[in-house]
Amino acid sequence: MVDKRVTIGTARVNITPPLSIPYLGIVPRQDYFTGVHDPLWAKAWVVDDGETSVAIITADAIGFSNQILGPGRNFTAEVRERVQALTGIPAQNVMLAASHAHSTPETINLTRLLDVPAARPWLEVLKEQLASAAAWAANQRRAGTLKVGVGKAEGIGWNRRILGRDGRLYHYYNRPPDDQIVRWGERDPTVGVLLFEGEDGTCSVLSNFTCHPTTVQVQPLVSADYPGAATALVEQAMPGCTACLFTQGAGGNVNPVRGTTDFADVARYGLILGGEILQVVGRLRAPEVEPEPARVAVAAASVALPVRDLPPLEPAQAAYERAQEAVRQARTEEEKRGARLALKRAWDELDLIQRGSEPLPAEVQVLWLGRAALVAVPGELFVEFGLEIKARSPAPQTLVVGYANDYLGYIVTPETFTEGGYEASLGPWTRVGPAGGGMVVEKAIELLQASSP
Repeated sequence: MVDKRVTIGTARVNITPPLSIPYLGIVPRQDYFTGVHDPLWAKAWVVDDGETSVAIITADAIGFSNQILGPGRNFTAEVRERVQALTGIPAQNVMLAASHAHSTPETINLTRLLDVPAARPWLEVLKEQLASAAAWAANQRRAGTLKVGVGKAEGIGWNRRILGRDGRLYHYYNRPPDDQIVRWGERDPTVGVLLFEGEDGTCSVLSNFTCHPTTVQVQPLVSADYPGAATALVEQAMPGCTACLFTQGAGGNVNPVRGTTDFADVARYGLILGGEILQVVGRLRAPEVEPEPARVAVAAASVALPVRDLPPLEPAQAAYERAQEAVRQARTEEEKRGARLALKRAWDELDLIQRGSEPLPAEVQVLWLGRAALVAVPGELFVEFGLEIKARSPAPQTLVVGYANDYLGYIVTPETFTEGGYEASLGPWTRVGPAGGGMVVEKAIELLQASSP
């Protein structure tokens, strides 16, 4: 008889930042919050099958670059080491994933956070908070069963690279008439749900959905965006629910359908997603739904992703110096705004070039929970790649988890560099070259097949 009892512990830690920590703005690039709309949380699942333990830490965060602590240090590695020291769970069995909510601190290293006086001590505290979530979850482990299901949440996200007959790229909310569109682009409205039911009557949920949490980006209130609203709804509606974790999918080119910075839309998307999670949970709780076998396994490997072609340094340096002079010469407010935006663009290109052309190490990690596989990727993987991983995976259900264990920026399709658009523009947000996405997919499939039960 197949053993179906696992132990799972959950915990959550409030990681709402002080107002001395900036978010990622436009001009200025670092700007400061003026208040808190809703708190940010780090949540953890520690899962144990009697032989293998894993820790999954999710955070209401834009992402975590492993470079944010400065040269010679690695953010994810240090969080993992603390988890291992506190729990005994091997460091390689720890996943650190961010929701990619944009109204959160600038921790993806597009700007140098350590230039902010309060940043270094705050980052040290944040590391301990993330590790503590896993440690507290490990202390809360209880026996029970795991069930896996899938739903669909429409009305939240759509591909943001809709191609018009005029050759331009559009978001869903500013698209031309349907007969003027030649390509809608891929999207992934599926909602992955893992439900743990403890023998003591408690329960917890891990969810997965694919769409940028940019509903309230670049505005001065801290917010977890729609994932925070969705998980809060689930936690409130389910008796005995200790936590609902959210993992972001391959959402590099999937945005909310409405182009607002409106908290009413945050609530609306949260209601759609949270409601669908609850529907899936309701179906999973039927007694005829069989629990997953008690199996926990880990596989991981690093792949060196080639960097995109870079323009020469000298012209970029000269363009930046000219942009600096234009800012100094600007007189009217309109001139100043335009000059500052041009300076930002010049700096973005120069910064990209200065980061160098060495290949970028990318860890691809696979965690098996029963027959469900979580595939963690360290960046903004385009949805086409996420769908390919799901289609080729040997797992009955595969959850692609983006923004996990590092942040390498956009990982785009080769066609993106030909078509242009923001994701192909010259800036530190797109360092990975056109071959990178395919390499990530192949490594993920290799790991899934090698570790499949």
